[in-house]
Amino acid sequence: MSFNTSIKAFVKVIEAHSNVISAEDWVELASLTSNLPEDEEEVEEVLENWLKTGSRSQVLQAYKQELGVIVANSALNLDEDLGVGGSKSPTNPNQPSLPAKELIENAIKRNSPLSDNKKTN
Repeated sequence: MSFNTSIKAFVKVIEAHSNVISAEDWVELASLTSNLPEDEEEVEEVLENWLKTGSRSQVLQAYKQELGVIVANSALNLDEDLGVGGSKSPTNPNQPSLPAKELIENAIKRNSPLSDNKKTN
C-alpha cells in the first residue's frame, strides 16, 4: 500500500466522518498539522500514531474503513486514472500533486468546526 493511500484515507475521514472527531481532537489536529514533516512516509507514521492514541477508536475505525474502500477501488480500477470515489484527479498528469501536509491542512481548514468559529468571529 502506498503512503498516498493512507493520506487519502485520512483526508477522507476528515471530510466525510468529521462528526466522529471530538472538539479536543480538532484542536490537536490543527496543532499537529503545523508540525507535520514534508516526507509522506513520516506523515503517515505521525497520523497513524495519532489515530492510535487516546480515545480515537471511532476515528481509527473510520480510517480503516476508508483505507479499505480506497484499496479495493484501486485494485478494481488499475487501468483507470481515477481518484477517491471514482473522481478524476484535480492534478494534471504532468504536474505534481499537493504535498501530503498541504492536503491534510486544507481538509482540516475546510471541515473543522473550529475553522467555522474563526470565520464568524
